[in-house]
Amino acid sequence: MIPTKPVCDPDRRYSQKEAAQILGVERHTIKRWENDGCIRFKVRKAGRAKFTTGRQIIKCWETTYL
Repeated sequence: MIPTKPVCDPDRRYSQKEAAQILGVERHTIKRWENDGCIRFKVRKAGRAKFTTGRQIIKCWETTYL
């Protein structure tokens, strides 16, 4: 986990891989946090890809790091 607040657009959509890169963790950690309810993902109807928002990434960082 990065020690400083992540820099991301609160309204942009991010994939699991991008969220992991922004937070400085592995993708399986993001999946575990999703299962624990720390970060929420939605599923796109087209392609069924999961995404989250920058707002969720920042909220997860604040919950986990602070």
